[in-house]
Amino acid sequence: MNNLKTDAFILSGFKYGDTSKIVTLFSEEAGKFSAIVKGVRNNKSKLGGVFENMNHVNVIFSKKENRDLQFISKAECVSSFSGVKDDFDKLMVAYKLLELTSKMMYDYDVSKEVYLLLKDAFYSLNKADENINVIFLMYQIKFAVIQGIDPVNSRIRNFDGNNYVLNDSENTVKRNMFFDENKRKYIELLYAKSFSDLVSFDADAELVKQIQNAYEYHFMMSIGKYGFSKSNQIIDELNNKLYM
Repeated sequence: MNNLKTDAFILSGFKYGDTSKIVTLFSEEAGKFSAIVKGVRNNKSKLGGVFENMNHVNVIFSKKENRDLQFISKAECVSSFSGVKDDFDKLMVAYKLLELTSKMMYDYDVSKEVYLLLKDAFYSLNKADENINVIFLMYQIKFAVIQGIDPVNSRIRNFDGNNYVLNDSENTVKRNMFFDENKRKYIELLYAKSFSDLVSFDADAELVKQIQNAYEYHFMMSIGKYGFSKSNQIIDELNNKLYM
């Protein structure tokens, strides 16, 4: 058993027993994992408010490989993102960021690149005045590249049974609605930018929405574990946009 200190984001959580809470975190040093925080809901607990969803925290926990729930012994909140939580539109984007990360990352699969990408996305969203939906699209684009499932410029690693297989890029791109040249150029444009560049970015709202939907579908079809998104009802949208 090792004590591990790491930065993390709270992906989700629920009450457990009278005073405790079970939370799922995505961390820089240990990837995604679930943990129990004992007594956190006690009125006298110093950790009250630390483990709210989407908080950026620093935690110390005892890691045991064969245990489903780790035990967090110490924690502090680095940021609660008040600029996000006080704005409904930003809040919806934030939950999409958390959902994508939670569903696409396996337990204890460490990716510092994905963690830093999520961190940049949240801090940019917190202070953004516009282009908040573009922040999520940029996250989708860069996340796919980091995870090796870029649908535009590289071969795609698809889940087939229990094996990862490489498919023909051209056919896969067409099947996943990235065949439109305008969409592909827009994706390349965003991939080359950083979140800070979005302050002065002239976004095409309709194109952003179409590409977001295409990525949602791509993630669902590329990774069997992803399932259907709860953040938005994309299936009806896809039926209408499939051949646009």
